[in-house]
Amino acid sequence: MNSFVNKIISALAIATTSVFASVDPEMEGMEVVSRDDGTFLVGSPTFYFDRPIGAGGIHSESELWTPRKLHYRLLFNRMSVLPSWNPIETPSIWMKTGNELGDMIYQDFLTDAADRPDNRTPILEGGFRTPLFHGFWATARMFQDDHYCNFRGYRVAKTKESFSLFGENWPLFSSGYGGLGYTNDFINASVLAGMEYIWLFTETSRWIPVLYKPRVEARADFWNFSTTLVYENAEYRDDSKKEQGERHEVNGSIVYSCGEKCRQGMLQLSAGLAFRFLDDDGTVYTGLKNDRVLWPFLEMRFKPMSQLKFDVMFGVNDRDWLVQDSIEYQVPALEKMNITVGAKNISGTRLNPIADTYEFFDGDTVSLTADGRMNLLQGYVRFEDTLSTFLSFGLQGSFWAEHGAETFDVKKFVDDGDFTARHGDVGRINSWIKGVTGEFWLNLWFKEMFKFTALTGFERIDGKQKRFEVNPSEFFVAFNADWLIKRSFRISHSIRYRSDAEWNLRSRDPLVVKGDWFWDVTFEQRFPKHGISLAGTLIQVLGDEVIETPNGGYSRFRFVCTAKKAF
Repeated sequence: MNSFVNKIISALAIATTSVFASVDPEMEGMEVVSRDDGTFLVGSPTFYFDRPIGAGGIHSESELWTPRKLHYRLLFNRMSVLPSWNPIETPSIWMKTGNELGDMIYQDFLTDAADRPDNRTPILEGGFRTPLFHGFWATARMFQDDHYCNFRGYRVAKTKESFSLFGENWPLFSSGYGGLGYTNDFINASVLAGMEYIWLFTETSRWIPVLYKPRVEARADFWNFSTTLVYENAEYRDDSKKEQGERHEVNGSIVYSCGEKCRQGMLQLSAGLAFRFLDDDGTVYTGLKNDRVLWPFLEMRFKPMSQLKFDVMFGVNDRDWLVQDSIEYQVPALEKMNITVGAKNISGTRLNPIADTYEFFDGDTVSLTADGRMNLLQGYVRFEDTLSTFLSFGLQGSFWAEHGAETFDVKKFVDDGDFTARHGDVGRINSWIKGVTGEFWLNLWFKEMFKFTALTGFERIDGKQKRFEVNPSEFFVAFNADWLIKRSFRISHSIRYRSDAEWNLRSRDPLVVKGDWFWDVTFEQRFPKHGISLAGTLIQVLGDEVIETPNGGYSRFRFVCTAKKAF
């Protein structure tokens, strides 16, 4: 214990740069690669374990459904930003590419042919959005991310034909769409259509290739309504087993939010419905009970005074229910001082009630639902103080307890090509798991020229840790800073350390992800008069090249550059 405390004290002593620096992610949705404030273990652009330290519980944040994630993609049982079909808001044209260190583009100049590693095709992206013409606009985008794709032989065996929009590296996703939209003061609507190659990571730890051909997504925001409607024709295949299947899916949501006058009042309400309808044929590897799910939900905020607010979200259908509620009070203090106390609760039968309920593997039906319910209780205190016109600091502490946490009850492990898969069912830890967390941050800035933050945090968990999917990192420290020189040249960097984490249930032996230092940096030159920006980002410069998730790809040092012209 003393060794652990000494590490925390040392981390606090050296934490002297900024954690919220704006280092550019390789693509939206990949911010987890450079997140500092918790445990973020990436196996591919389409699968990662993301858990901020203040979230409480032992689940990955992307496993939890919330109304804020209605525009996220459902990838098997997780809500993911990537591959993002959110239209770019700014009229512009852009291009992006990037390479892992070791790509043949570099190795051609550095090594002899016999010493070169396998080719690593770079990240690629290009797209445009036109300016408004009588309210109408058009957009198109092609993007794919090959990083974490070192297990190419496994993917080629599953899909012997090329499995991407272009290139021969079988990337973990390759997506393209085009469409039209209309925007004015009363409505913002769009219709996008395209195709997409994607690899899903399932609960049994298998990679499943899916081709969406076509995928169509329509959105409309008008008055107090927000609607989404998606059609996906998904083709599943496994050439090694000569299996094929097809899924026709319609999913979407409709949400009503109260108007401006309501939002200024004491009581704020919104209500919505999320839905999925499936029609499966052949081998599709997953299933949804009754081939449909309707998920009505209600959100409410009650604010009897400016310092006190109650929030609740409640959803229920014929199979599941989920409640997320909180209370927060801002204690009256000095003018530049904020003290907040709060408590939150998450209870329900499933973290993600709209996800599939079964997975099929080797003639076995894997249940993705568990009997009973989970209950997560958390209390927290946050303190922030602005000491001067250029300095502030804050700290936050919390205690949480969870009963009935979702886990996987492993019955046996089997070989799946070069990887290890598992049989079993989703179950629960029907005992209390308890945790205590602490965070401290320091902010320093000078006008718009310089911003700097230091952050450190720790967490101690008590419970049946051998049944955790992941034992999270115990502590982290981060140093980030932004410089903006003459409003045209930006330098953003982040250097951080994350302690060990451990996967317990995805392989025969636990996978320990050793703690390491990471450094990311972005250089951006802006030409404001011409609406042009050129940016280059180095990602994970210091960290060792390691596998962060079972059956995942290596996390490697890489370079990404972007050119953008705004209209």
